[in-house]
Amino acid sequence: MAMTVPPGPRLARRSLLAACAALGLAPRLAAARRVRGDALALSFDEFLAEAVPQAQDLIGDTSRAGQDRYLHALASLAAALRDVPVPEMRETTAMGAPGRTFLGANECDAPFTVLHWRLEPGARIGLHPHIYGNVVTVCLEGEVRIENYEMLGAPDFDTREPFGVRRTQDQVLTRGNVNLVNLEHGYVHGFVAGPEGARGLDLTTRIRPRRETPALVVGAAREPGRAIFEASWRHA
Repeated sequence: MAMTVPPGPRLARRSLLAACAALGLAPRLAAARRVRGDALALSFDEFLAEAVPQAQDLIGDTSRAGQDRYLHALASLAAALRDVPVPEMRETTAMGAPGRTFLGANECDAPFTVLHWRLEPGARIGLHPHIYGNVVTVCLEGEVRIENYEMLGAPDFDTREPFGVRRTQDQVLTRGNVNLVNLEHGYVHGFVAGPEGARGLDLTTRIRPRRETPALVVGAAREPGRAIFEASWRHA
């Protein structure tokens, strides 16, 4: 009986490189490997050259599955980002925060905005829902913990009553790791920087009308085994 051997890492790598060659990426990626010694590393310009056409093709399907396809396509390229220019940053630290937070933007002609963030050790970006724009978060340096939550049942961002939430992700991102926010699931996220701080990008794509964004306050565990908690919104 003939045995079919699943493709191993070498074949998978060859297939990926062949796909890159078909897209015209091979010369740039080869140069990137020679300069940075980092397989498949992309500069910011190289990332935009590949990401913008894919985003334009996929952005029209705003269903749950369509957003997942879009976000994973961007994430597959964002994970290879290296040497992203640091723009002018402004401090956005909340009063009483344990570390300082800085935000800026890498301007580009794309369907998404590129928010550039830097967190000092222990700095926090509080839990908040994404109501109008989905997000790919990529860590460029350091270490940051990101949690994602979603309401039980249909989302209601205006309620003043307590409700239940499920924690859908609890990740520690280091360089090249990504976290995804789909407006249909896991749409709340918050950040805590590690002991050396962190820097990264949020690639945000607005697909719904802009509106007020409350903060999420997570309380006692309701069902710890299912990561379900009591929660409420804090409105400005």
